[in-house]
This record gives sequence, structure tokens and C-alpha cells, in this order.
Amino acid sequence: MDKVKAGLRGLTANEKATRAAIVYSQMNGNPNFPAPSPSMAEFHAAYIELKEANLAALDRGRAAIARKDRAVKRIDEYLSRLAGYVNSECLGDILKLSSSGFRLIKRGEPISSLESPRRVIARATAYPEQIKVRWQRVPGAVYYKLERATSAHGEEEKWELVEITTRTYHVVKAMPSHETQTFRVCASGTKTVSPYSQKAYGEAI
Repeated sequence: MDKVKAGLRGLTANEKATRAAIVYSQMNGNPNFPAPSPSMAEFHAAYIELKEANLAALDRGRAAIARKDRAVKRIDEYLSRLAGYVNSECLGDILKLSSSGFRLIKRGEPISSLESPRRVIARATAYPEQIKVRWQRVPGAVYYKLERATSAHGEEEKWELVEITTRTYHVVKAMPSHETQTFRVCASGTKTVSPYSQKAYGEAI
């Protein structure tokens, strides 16, 4: 469901005053918002106080700075409350939401492609007949499929699934000692699968 946000993070006091002015101009008298909380009168008074406090604080006086801080805190509260009111009043109606002066929350786009896992390394562990295969994390991946080559050199390439894991490593057990094993990895997302990685080679002790 579409929603708006107060969007206050990272804004200066002057930028918050500008944001408040936009919201007030859009919501005041807007029939889509018949009973805002706080009221438009309260919100307008808080906006005027912040605007005047910003000007007074230019001389860097302690009292003026304290006044500005109080005004910023109040406008933050009022903008956050109004954004919540708008969302509850509009119930996802994008035209009504857009008429409030608040910014719409951007919905994340589903990842449509994944890179193949990189830096795939296969190394013997300190224990006999074990090979640890690890790789670099792929952004957007939900899980990884590790495969091992089962075909001998010169034969048609065949692969078997070793493990499906959410981690970026897996310890393969029961590997014959001092025989080179070949591995590859692919990443899977919610709607897509990556190409396979480059092959990695390792021997168990």
C-alpha cells in the first residue's frame, strides 16, 4: 500500500521550515483531510515559530539557539503526526496522498538480475576428507547453490548439487584425500538466478 513519510532525516532547521510550508499550503482547506491532527492552526503556528526562531538564532545567542531547538522539536512532532494522519485517511489512495504535500515512500524495485558469485576458493581444512568452499556475498541473493563436478577429465561435464545454503561458505565432507575436486556456485534471488561462478579447485588431506 502506498504511503507518505515525514522525511525529516538529514534536514536542516531551515529545510524543515520549508517542508512545513509546503505541507501547510497543500493540506490547509484540502477536503481530503477534514480533521487533521494537529489542526492546521496549530501546525501553522508551529511553522511561524520555527521560521522566526531560525532568524533569531543567526546571532548564535544561547537563548535563541534553545528557542530554535524547541521549535525544531515541535515541527518534527507535528510533521510526523500529520504524515501518520494522512496515511490513515488516504488508505493507499495515491492521488489523495500526493495532494498532502508529503513525499511518497519509494517502494523497492524487485531485483531482476544477480551477478555470479566471485572469489570462489576451495581449500582443505585441518580435518581429513574435508574441503571448505567459500565465496563473496552477492547483493540481492537469498541463498546459494554449491555444486561439484562428477565427470572425469575429458568426459562430458556433469555436476551434482552439494548444498543449498544462505551462508557464503560450506564445508564439504567425505572427499577422497589428495584428489582434485571441482566446484562452482550460483546465487538465487526471489525471482532470478545468477550465472555460475568460475570453477574452484581443491584437495582434501
